[in-house]
Amino acid sequence: MKFFVLKAYGEPPQLEIKESSIPDLSEDDILVKVSYSAVNDYDWSLSTGKPLLYRLLFGLLKPKLRPGMEISGVVKQIGTKIQNFHVGDRVFGDLSEDRFGGFATHVLAKEKSLRKIPDELALDEAASLPHAGLLVHQSIELLNNKQCKKILINGAGGGVGTLAFQLLKKEGVRIDGIDTGEKLSDMDKLGYEKVYDYKVKDLQKLDEQYDFILDTKSKFWPWHYSSKLAKNGIFVTVGGDLPQLAALLIFKGLIKKLSQKELKILGLKANRGLEDFVKLYLKKSMKSRIDGPYPFDEAANALSRFGQGLHSGKVLLKIASESEH
Repeated sequence: MKFFVLKAYGEPPQLEIKESSIPDLSEDDILVKVSYSAVNDYDWSLSTGKPLLYRLLFGLLKPKLRPGMEISGVVKQIGTKIQNFHVGDRVFGDLSEDRFGGFATHVLAKEKSLRKIPDELALDEAASLPHAGLLVHQSIELLNNKQCKKILINGAGGGVGTLAFQLLKKEGVRIDGIDTGEKLSDMDKLGYEKVYDYKVKDLQKLDEQYDFILDTKSKFWPWHYSSKLAKNGIFVTVGGDLPQLAALLIFKGLIKKLSQKELKILGLKANRGLEDFVKLYLKKSMKSRIDGPYPFDEAANALSRFGQGLHSGKVLLKIASESEH
C-alpha cells in the first residue's frame, strides 16, 4: 500500500509518499481500498501546525498523525467480528474518530467510521459528503425547526457552504453568501441572492440582519455576530480561530439573556446521521460541488489549493477508479 506522511510542519505542505505491506487485520477491522479522499481543514492545520494546539496534540516537531479524514472506497477484507459489512461493499465515512490516514491506497477502519454507499451515489460524490454534509446537517438541526426567511452563509462557496445552500433553499427564503472574489460567479450561478467578496465587504461591514447565520470559519468576536442577527436569530459556527471560539463560549449566555439572540458552536459527531443526510441529498437532487479530483501524487498541490482558499467546492484526491477495484 501507498500512503502520505507529513515530514514536517510548514508551507507548502511537506508531504512524502511511503510504501508498506498492508497491516494485518484485527477482529474488528475493515480493510478498504480507497477510491477518493477529500481535503479538509484538519489536513491543512495538521500540515502547517497552526493553530498551535495541533502541535501540542499531534506532535511538537512534526505531525504524528497522517492526513486524510474523509474517504470512499470498496471493502476488500473484514475481521472475524464484522457483521454489517461484506467484501465488495462500496463504503464511505469520516475517519476522525478512528485512525485518520485517508490519503492512502488502503485504510483499516472500524465499523463506526463507515457507512454503505447507496447505489444512486457515485464514489466521488460519496467521498465529499461525510464531513461537510454532516456539518451542514447537524448545524441545521440546531435551528430546532425555526423558520428562517433570511439566511447568511460565510464561506458560501466551499464544500460546506454549497451543500448548506441547497439544503436550506426553498420558496420564500433568501440566502446571501460571503467568500473570496474568485468564487462569486459560481455562487451567483448556484442561486445566492447577494454575494460578497470578504476582502471588499466582510461580515462586519454588512448593513443587514439575518434570521440564521452559518459560519464555516469564525474570525470575528461574538458581538459582531449578534449585531448581524435579527430578533430571535441564531448563529452557528462549525469552526474558526481559537480565541474567537473561546469568546463565543464565554459570552453566548450573556448575549442570549440580553438580546434573545443565540450563538452556537457545533460539536460535530462524526458519521451521526449520515444515512439521513444522504437520503435528503438524493431526494432533493443535490449536487456536491467538487474541485478536482486531483491525482494521488498531486496531494501537496491539492492541499495547498485548499489552504490558499482557491478551491470552489470540495477538494478531492482520486486514489483508484471503480474499474481498479
